[in-house]
Amino acid sequence: MMDHLARMAVFQAVADAGSFRGAAKRLGISPSVVSHHVSQLEMQLDLPLFYRSTRNISLTDAGAELLRSTRLMTQAADKGMAAMQMRKAQPVGHIRVTLPSGAQHPAFGAAWAQLLKRFPGLTFSITFTDAFSDLSGSQFDLAIRGGTSGLKDSTYKSRLFRRFEVWLTASPDYVTARSPAKVIEDLAAWDWIEFPPGLRMNDFLLEPRPAGQRVEPRIAATLDSMLVAEELAREGIGFLAIPKDVVQDHVRDGRLVRLLPDVPLRPIETYAIWPANVGDASPVRMVLDFLLENLPKSRN
Repeated sequence: MMDHLARMAVFQAVADAGSFRGAAKRLGISPSVVSHHVSQLEMQLDLPLFYRSTRNISLTDAGAELLRSTRLMTQAADKGMAAMQMRKAQPVGHIRVTLPSGAQHPAFGAAWAQLLKRFPGLTFSITFTDAFSDLSGSQFDLAIRGGTSGLKDSTYKSRLFRRFEVWLTASPDYVTARSPAKVIEDLAAWDWIEFPPGLRMNDFLLEPRPAGQRVEPRIAATLDSMLVAEELAREGIGFLAIPKDVVQDHVRDGRLVRLLPDVPLRPIETYAIWPANVGDASPVRMVLDFLLENLPKSRN
């Protein structure tokens, strides 16, 4: 099929230029290659398309009919290319994005509104979840994932999106009801709110401890929602590790207490992930670049 289309395009170039040499110049190929394509097309159709003389060429009746079809073909191709260029200038279509639940935080709300205003030709399906799932074969065009140990998916393109400082926090009432925590070991008798599932307190320590020396608080609850985990901490269910940006206002106004501020913790890194065959000028990359520019940066 591709050979047929190429030969038809060369045929049209010859008809438009009025000569094989003129078509060769327009196409950037040699006259002999032009002649070969036309001859192959004539052999395939078993019909002459041009009457040739030493000085000029003219279309046969069959050639004139084919030329009308090739013009429709090239017009459709030109229209399609123009539409793709329009997508680059003002993209249209549907984008499916998955984001961590923490992206529902009010601090990010304005960014989502700005996103929809910036790309009025796009419609969005945005899923907020902290559950990790294999993106291969999924319907998502772009994913933002968070973690403390880097990115494990290798079949997609990825880029470090944000790095968030982590605080250990609990409610004032919860802290008052327990012996003061001066070192990490003091937290062994406290209650851990596990978020996201599978991440224990030791996973946030910059200096990992051997199994026999790990501090293992009792797990009060395991959640895949940052917002619910934060609410449980404010209600005195236990303590948790959570990005500073989400809770610093609550710490400032006294609804939460920061624990062991001198203990360095591993940051939460968020990565943007997208299919490997997505080009730099695609709507997905345009959305990603917009989010990188407009999502709030970490505050001091």
